[in-house]
Amino acid sequence: MDIAIERTGAERGALVLISDEGEAEVRVARNMKKEDLENPEEISFTIVRNCFKTGKPVLTTNAKTDPRFSNSSSIMLYNILSIVAVPIPGRKRVQGVVYLDSRTAKKIFSQEDLNFLLAFHQIAGIAFEKVKKEKNLIYENLRLKSQLKEDYSFEGIVGKSRAIKSVINILPRVIASDVPVLIEGESGTGKELIARVIHNSGQRSKRPFVPVYCGAFPANLLESELFGYKKGAFTGAVSDKMGLFEEADGGTFFLDEIAEVPLPIQTKLLRVLEHGVFRRLGDTKERKANVRLISATNRNLEELVRKGEFREDLYYRIKVIKIVLPPLRERKEDIPLLIEHFLKKYRKSELKVSKEAMDLFVSYNWPGNVRELENAVAHAIVMCTGKVIKPEHLPPEIVSGVDIFSEPTSLKEMEKKLIIQTLQKTGWNKKKSAEILGISTRTLHNKIKEYGLSEKNSH
Repeated sequence: MDIAIERTGAERGALVLISDEGEAEVRVARNMKKEDLENPEEISFTIVRNCFKTGKPVLTTNAKTDPRFSNSSSIMLYNILSIVAVPIPGRKRVQGVVYLDSRTAKKIFSQEDLNFLLAFHQIAGIAFEKVKKEKNLIYENLRLKSQLKEDYSFEGIVGKSRAIKSVINILPRVIASDVPVLIEGESGTGKELIARVIHNSGQRSKRPFVPVYCGAFPANLLESELFGYKKGAFTGAVSDKMGLFEEADGGTFFLDEIAEVPLPIQTKLLRVLEHGVFRRLGDTKERKANVRLISATNRNLEELVRKGEFREDLYYRIKVIKIVLPPLRERKEDIPLLIEHFLKKYRKSELKVSKEAMDLFVSYNWPGNVRELENAVAHAIVMCTGKVIKPEHLPPEIVSGVDIFSEPTSLKEMEKKLIIQTLQKTGWNKKKSAEILGISTRTLHNKIKEYGLSEKNSH
């Protein structure tokens, strides 16, 4: 596009691709300074659609007086004077349009400009066909890989249930695209796992994957984490700090629990998604970030939109593709496969699970979903001294059928109770307990100190 603008002397240029549904989408919009247009939609879509529909080029020296476009409000609204546009040919139909315009009399397009663009669009057409073929090959390769994965697994996603197969089947198409994705599901269902699969298998895999848990930061801290800040922006800002969006540039940005983002920050987030620009806290300079956004939530965003607690425009922007992860209680046929997967993960594939223990695994409700199941398998591995996992090796809540979260209580009380139960089961072996809980030994020591626990007073 930069070459086309420079060669013709155009003021602005846009590459508009046509979707399978016939919708025109501006994919590149540049100016003569080789910068992205701030408002890429401010072109004449009347001429773009005319070019697409007829398959013929358009040249107008004065669009305002040209009777062909007298009904075009965009020409008058955006003060467009001269336009040249050519269709990009495809094997079966026009696949897009190269569009150039000028809003001053300094540049009036000529037949020579049109001839150049006609040669230019033939090259573009060949290039786009090649890209399409490559994308189709990538998609087909991913589809075949998903069918051939052992143990019904796709990059660590394990299961043969209809619910999980529907997720696995859509992933190759999601991976081959670059649009925002919203992953919905209860805590512990594997939302970050899905996000990492999409990143690692996609075109951004060689660039950073930057996850952030939105609920972990207060509002003022979250803004500086996301966008960074300038030295002196607030007390304690002793130097410039790069935000996570800059860190993720070129890669994938994973916003976990996006429902926790406060409304003022949602506005800034929307601007990044729409225009790819943002400002560090306390800065006047605009910065750019090219990221693929994957969001996750365990809450009903539509309900939050109705309550005015989540921006409607942001909601529709982040859920171009929505993936819903089923809770483990709705895919119990996957539990034996998951147990086998976790035994392999912990290098204990030689261990067998007795029928009685497997029945308990399958009948339990799993409020903590796959994460809780993995911790239960790790617990059983630690407790089992033989070659067969039996009921007595399982966590007590699974044996009793009552989970520790069944009675209303605070998060701190639930955490305290879980830590005590794990320590008791391992005979206060802190290293084993930390492994079962999925935390570091240092974190466990800090929790023991915080709750004032000791082997004597925990019974």
